Amino acid sequence: MKKEVKLSVDEILKQKSFQTAKIVAGKKGVTRTVKWVHVMEITNVSNLLNGNELILTTGIGWKDIEGSLLSLVKQLIECQVSGLCVELGEYVSEISSDLIKLADRFNFPIIVFNREVRFVDITEEIHTLIIKRNYQMVTDLEEYSRKLNEVLLEADPKMAVLNMLQKQLQLPVIYLSNDGHDSIVSNKSEKENHSLLRLVKESSLGKKEFITRQKINVLNQDYAELIIIDKADSVTEFEKLLLDRTVTALAQIILRELWTEERRKAKQTDWIQKWLNGEHNEEQIKRYLEEITPGIKLERAIVVLIKVDLDPDDSNITYLKLFLRNIFQNQGFHLLPAMMENSLVLILIDNGSQSNYKQRVGIAIERIIKTKYLTKHSYPHLQISVGKPVHHLTEIKKSYELAKEASIIREKVRNEKTGYFYEDLHIYRIINAAYDQGILYEFVSDYLKPVIIFDRQNNTKLMNTLRLYLKFNGSKKETAKHLFIVRQTLYHRLEKLYELIGEDFMEPPKRQAFELAVAAYEYLDGAKQTPKEKD
Repeated sequence: MKKEVKLSVDEILKQKSFQTAKIVAGKKGVTRTVKWVHVMEITNVSNLLNGNELILTTGIGWKDIEGSLLSLVKQLIECQVSGLCVELGEYVSEISSDLIKLADRFNFPIIVFNREVRFVDITEEIHTLIIKRNYQMVTDLEEYSRKLNEVLLEADPKMAVLNMLQKQLQLPVIYLSNDGHDSIVSNKSEKENHSLLRLVKESSLGKKEFITRQKINVLNQDYAELIIIDKADSVTEFEKLLLDRTVTALAQIILRELWTEERRKAKQTDWIQKWLNGEHNEEQIKRYLEEITPGIKLERAIVVLIKVDLDPDDSNITYLKLFLRNIFQNQGFHLLPAMMENSLVLILIDNGSQSNYKQRVGIAIERIIKTKYLTKHSYPHLQISVGKPVHHLTEIKKSYELAKEASIIREKVRNEKTGYFYEDLHIYRIINAAYDQGILYEFVSDYLKPVIIFDRQNNTKLMNTLRLYLKFNGSKKETAKHLFIVRQTLYHRLEKLYELIGEDFMEPPKRQAFELAVAAYEYLDGAKQTPKEKD
């Protein structure tokens, strides 16, 4: 027997205050839910109701208005009211045939009292019943939650929770997991269970079944889905509340399982660190990967480096790994994480089932950056860099080194919208190499020193003017627009640039040298090493 939280019209008709009542229309609507009982004696009620009310009336407010009762019922139907109770007597003598036809058409219950009744007794009785029912619901939910907490301590808590929900509802309970480990608990035979599970997964259930499903979310990711099915009636509010609590318990179980597994995998860190340092040969790598992930495909691998200011043993690192693993797995990558210095290094092994690896990595990174989960867990701003993919596993060190180089570049060129991928850093790859060789400072000074000194001495922004003028290929209109100045002001600035660096700076290949020098200046500015006036 279903446990209803709210009353229905049919249940109300069985109460003491309705012993003399008679339903004269809309008998098929007696299953309608009643949330409250309300007395109304006016004709315009559309803006006064929320729905699911049972209305009591004597008709005193509209006794002299022809057709007013029919109009009232139309309004009540539109407002999703549960039913109308009319006291027949001084103000309303009978329910017309037109009104009965209307109520029958919309299954809207009309109940009549053939003698005078005390509305105060009716509202008191029904409201008391509603309050008691709600109190009992809260009590039952608390008891269910208490039992759930006990079950969570059992050896196989997941199945224990599913069995507990099924026993409480006496309905089929289905658990669909993203990893394919699905379960079904019901009173049906094993064959019927397999058939039902297949129909649910194929979304092939008939129209007679009422199905309620709820995602099980852990760390902002959907890991599974809990489903209950009823062939007799729609799921009640009480059953939905039970489902909510069960989903919360299952989420705790999943999180605990993921935590345990991630801590176990943390023991792989030493081996992964040696791999990143190039200390394993091809055969050792293949054998190890096959042991930890049987059947893994080794199409390509790529390193993602994430700077995090956390201790390697901090519990937040474990949660972060869990979060990242699910995101990258959804994009077709197997993830091997390891802490290296102040960075979390992710080796992504592509399973080879899809091309466009770069697009998939980018989608994962954008999801990481945008998620609200990170802002709640000590690392709201993650700096992410990606190396180049390698097809030979012994070359993973190269991808790691390029990811570190990309991280250094992106750290120094913060005001430039650089990509996450090393291969998208373009000119900055040359600039970084020149910086490492110690020749970048001199190169920038050779081309830009007069402009830099002039800006510092006069508190001007000729360098920015030069940068935009080069960016827009010498277009004075676009340059002035992005500098938010009039064309005449730009002409004065360009005259000063001609005086400082020569009128031929837009001629190739000198222009290419200046473009490189401007980008290099921004790089050095990020490194706090721009040329000084006295140099």
